[in-house]
Amino acid sequence: MITFKTMEELTFKEAHELFIRGFEGYFTPMNMSLDAFVARIGNEGLSLELSIIMFDGEIPIGFVLQGMKEVNGQKVAWNGGTGIIPEYRAKKHGTILMGKALDILKKHNVSVATLEAISINEPAIKLYEKLGYKVIDTLHFWESEGVLSFDENIAKEFMIQRIPALQAVNTDIFPNLVPWQVDPSVTPKVGGEAVIAMKNNKVLAACLVRTKQQFGFEADGVTLFQAITNSENEEGERALHAVLQDGLYFKHSLKRTTYNLVDTNYKILSFLQSQGFKNTDISQVFMVNKMNQL
Repeated sequence: MITFKTMEELTFKEAHELFIRGFEGYFTPMNMSLDAFVARIGNEGLSLELSIIMFDGEIPIGFVLQGMKEVNGQKVAWNGGTGIIPEYRAKKHGTILMGKALDILKKHNVSVATLEAISINEPAIKLYEKLGYKVIDTLHFWESEGVLSFDENIAKEFMIQRIPALQAVNTDIFPNLVPWQVDPSVTPKVGGEAVIAMKNNKVLAACLVRTKQQFGFEADGVTLFQAITNSENEEGERALHAVLQDGLYFKHSLKRTTYNLVDTNYKILSFLQSQGFKNTDISQVFMVNKMNQL
């Protein structure tokens, strides 16, 4: 008999074991330790009360991890992972499980539900679409290494300021509806910071990054989460160039990556490609379910 409980009724050890088994054999297996699993729940704002577990009798067979936050007066939720253990797959349990997860969100008056899915996982994407989700963007994972061309003239045009990502929360610097893990409210927990290009006291462009660096040593890696320009003219593009070459340490020889990067107007990827960034084998889609329109 299929029943459901919330994750708060499991021990962390039980939840971790189910998490590992639920992703077994998927496109991206999750081989993380118990400590890393527990840390992820806190760092990414996941809620045990909102996360649901599917049981067959006494056996936990599937899960949906969920988190929730308020954005401009609306409750926005995120699916932080859906999994079913191998022997219960291809039996339509996924539709039932996701339906129950959405029921919980409705009870908490969630207006918008979001998730990311691997681009080539067409069965999962179709399942989510049947439940009301729509693909609204592609998320890019690009990379480069080494020293890149740094334009000193562009750097002099703008005042570049670095601030902790936390200071960008609830401001109009970055968009409100973005993939959960690249939001300024989440990235501070992994050391994120915002790099801003200003002119005449106006923010013309900004990016959100995380630098991999130990005290006393040079940075050896940097990840780009978001990049935006508030001006569609040439000056806006130059400001975007300025924050990216500063935020991604073009003068340094290190590894640069993008994570769940949205590029609605294609200016970011075009610039990164001109600097030698290359696509990886991974991409995701960003999906949104506007539940208050159902």
